[in-house]
Amino acid sequence: MVKVYKKVVTSFKMQVKRRYLMLLKKEVVENGLRRRRGDCLSCGACCKSSFPCPFLFEESGRLLCKIHENKPDVCKTYPFNEEDIFPHTKATCGYYFVEDKDAA
Repeated sequence: MVKVYKKVVTSFKMQVKRRYLMLLKKEVVENGLRRRRGDCLSCGACCKSSFPCPFLFEESGRLLCKIHENKPDVCKTYPFNEEDIFPHTKATCGYYFVEDKDAA
């Protein structure tokens, strides 16, 4: 029970931090996205981290987004840097980040 509680609290804190950065520190987000590589693996772990996303559905064993074409920026930009990845999804997330000098 304690592990589940810690996971929820950590995820909530990260969501608050993400929204703050996206609204007030756009250069941090833009810099991170420039360094981001890889692809979403459609595992849905990030979509279920803070609360079950009402737009998430499963099809052929993959989790998909019902509003993929119009989803909010907070979803489109996940993860925007190394610190933004939820701790419990780091090992399975399809995104990774390169050093700034390699981002060109």
